[in-house]
Amino acid sequence: MPPRATHQTSLPEGDGLTYDESDMALFNAKLAYHSTIETRMASRDNNLVSIAEHQGRLLKRWDLLKSLEKEMAERGRSLEPAERQQLAQYAWRYRTLEKLATSKSTG
Repeated sequence: MPPRATHQTSLPEGDGLTYDESDMALFNAKLAYHSTIETRMASRDNNLVSIAEHQGRLLKRWDLLKSLEKEMAERGRSLEPAERQQLAQYAWRYRTLEKLATSKSTG
């Protein structure tokens, strides 16, 4: 039995597309935040309100640093190691706060 021919046109090539895990983490965090912010802010639970406020501030700083990273990349430069570490910390902090907000003990 002859081998099956694969069709090269079945999946488009990703010309010029790059996957940045940090960009996707920020995108997912923004989606999660915007889908829950109204409910959390209307909650009578002070912890949820505090978490939501902190997440909002965290997302602003995270987005600002990602924008700076992209601007510097366009100029052929990169962030300092401390700034790259800070990006990772923002992702970790957001995930930790989200776990607190969604844990059974909080709500």
